[in-house]
Amino acid sequence: MAEAIVGWVREEAAPRALDLGSALKAIENFDSFECRGRNRIPGAKLSEHGKANALDIRSLKLASGQVVHLTDPLVAKDVRDRLRTSVCSRFTTVLGPGSDGYHEDHVHVDLAERRGGYCICEWDVREPAAPALASVAETAPVPLPRPRPAIDRP
Repeated sequence: MAEAIVGWVREEAAPRALDLGSALKAIENFDSFECRGRNRIPGAKLSEHGKANALDIRSLKLASGQVVHLTDPLVAKDVRDRLRTSVCSRFTTVLGPGSDGYHEDHVHVDLAERRGGYCICEWDVREPAAPALASVAETAPVPLPRPRPAIDRP
């Protein structure tokens, strides 16, 4: 696993950082080795993290001080697309946004062995959210009822 990560950093992550205008300084991760069940669920099947066979990558830290989150829709889409393609060709499991609720803010990579060499690549490289449309109430306010007539009381 360490060799696969080093190869990916040298051959893919570092060149993509240069595309963003600065050299790669560090990889920020959420999780690496931790003996636990999948998704931290007690009693679940042992996670690849528990076998020292997985890494949760949060961001690339550049020499300029910029931090590039892999799941940030505001980071250039072509850079994230190339990073996705590179991790999916190098690792047997890639889970990111769109895979499940556990991987919305980072990308999990591992080298789990499966029958028939089956690989999983589930990382939606998302576009920035479209600006919210103005609500109907803002464009055509709902009229209020007419005021009640005044009643003279003795």
